[in-house]
Amino acid sequence: MTEMQERLKQFGLEVEPSKTALIRFGSQAAKEFGKDGAKRPATFNFLGFTHYVGKSRKGRFLVGRTIQYDRITKKLKEVNQKLAKFRLQGGKAMMLHARRHLVGHVTYYGVSGNARQISTYAYLISRLLFKWINRRSQRRSCNWAKFSKVLRAWMPSLRIQHNLYPKPLWMT
Repeated sequence: MTEMQERLKQFGLEVEPSKTALIRFGSQAAKEFGKDGAKRPATFNFLGFTHYVGKSRKGRFLVGRTIQYDRITKKLKEVNQKLAKFRLQGGKAMMLHARRHLVGHVTYYGVSGNARQISTYAYLISRLLFKWINRRSQRRSCNWAKFSKVLRAWMPSLRIQHNLYPKPLWMT
């Protein structure tokens, strides 16, 4: 840690103590986390992802990534407020905004191993959209069966955008 601080000082940079820590992470962390008195290997948050010690299907070490929980809740609240504002502009405006938001979310967070969180987030966005479409008048304008048909055509592709574990050159 001291070597890193000295190296950064050469460039006029410094380490933020509240955001910096040395943790046991890597292929041996799953075996040695008990030495630190922890129940599981440590995780850390970086660039909106929670990074954790994971395993591949063959049992090899890999860095697992999932979306930070607090980022999801913050974004869902923001989308909820935006959809409430778009309510007077009509259902198309709400759907267009939700689609653009979801495309951006999938583009950024669509990394290997994060497909379940992306589909969960898309489901939560569709629930918010359903709620606000039905609040446009005193009567309920559509049911979930009717909405899901529209949703299939409207929903952007939820495919993984960034493969972080490509095949090694010797396997191709």
